[in-house]
Amino acid sequence: MKLGGRQLAVIKLLWERGEMTIAELQGALDVESPLAYSTVATVLARMEKKGLVTHRDEDRTYYYRAAVSQERAGQTMVGEFVERLFGGKPSELVNHLLDSDQVDSKELQRIKTLVQQHEAKLKKQEGRS
Repeated sequence: MKLGGRQLAVIKLLWERGEMTIAELQGALDVESPLAYSTVATVLARMEKKGLVTHRDEDRTYYYRAAVSQERAGQTMVGEFVERLFGGKPSELVNHLLDSDQVDSKELQRIKTLVQQHEAKLKKQEGRS
């Protein structure tokens, strides 16, 4: 699932607000230069072809909503990112983050907690097999 900058901005708004018209999206998009109505309509049409959004028609107005969940999109995009940049090795991504200035002691503790929770989840699943 590839989302360009405009598409990502649109789907984030739809996740946040639910259904929106083209005019509502046009007004809410936080981009450097305002997008024309027709540009927003084109972005939505392309996203609909990809199965990312759907619409309903009410009184000749289209109301768009996300067709994929934020969780599913995130998992797919992160998976593709890890594959392309780190050869499919999540540990390389983690190593890269830990080597950066982005992880302070508070964030490191949160990561440790998440790892422990994931380990417990995996052990529970393995116990059922």
